[in-house]
Amino acid sequence: QSPVKASKAPTGVEAVITDYAKPETIRPALKDVEKVFLVGPPARNLPALEGNFVKEVCAAGRTHVVKLSALGGRASLFPSGHRDSEENIEASGLPYTFLRPNGFMQNFVNYSEDTIRTQNAFYGCQGEGAVSLIDLRDVATAAVKVLAATGHEGKSYALTGPEALNNRQVAEKLSRVAGRKISYVDLPPADLKKGMLSAGVPEWFADALLDLQRLYREGGASLVTNDFERLSGRKPISFDQFARDYATAFQSEAKAAG
Repeated sequence: QSPVKASKAPTGVEAVITDYAKPETIRPALKDVEKVFLVGPPARNLPALEGNFVKEVCAAGRTHVVKLSALGGRASLFPSGHRDSEENIEASGLPYTFLRPNGFMQNFVNYSEDTIRTQNAFYGCQGEGAVSLIDLRDVATAAVKVLAATGHEGKSYALTGPEALNNRQVAEKLSRVAGRKISYVDLPPADLKKGMLSAGVPEWFADALLDLQRLYREGGASLVTNDFERLSGRKPISFDQFARDYATAFQSEAKAAG
């Protein structure tokens, strides 16, 4: 969608501008394409947007669609939207592969970095619920393995990290790397929603995040699989390794300024 981002594509990568909401921009991007890695936006109308793309893929030919989905099926709003999209792809007759990762380790950078740096804390409402978080670098590795080989058509892979951790355990691991105490603060859902809305988060997105936290709180995201290891031939990245690799993101504001 962004010409600016397209201009920063690595050498040897041909970038094209498309918009999920404008189907007429999609078909030119599919010329001579045999495989597509479908990564939809975190949008309320995700199934409709990805549906536009799938229709154009059908018109272009039997392109193999590798969709970045989500673990959880119908158990929560976010994965349920992805499941709607999966069903559209299944009904299309196209060859497909679904990658279903659990929560991303990098979300602690994307969503919690500021409060970790300034307040030595991060917030949620998932109680003691443990999540088998996966590093995004492993998701990328899995995608490359599927895109670069045959034999994955019609298959789905549940991608998780090597262990399920609750946020108290995450805080302990971040504390060791940061060299100071970092705490997890568990809030009532209503208070967490109020904080998200005051930070400018759209209400539908806040509600979806709260529903995901409910799933975590109820233990619905603690599954650990070996699907990544079967695809890649190695163990997934541990949270300890992730924390070491991203240590600068969790420095205190004072240390970073110094």
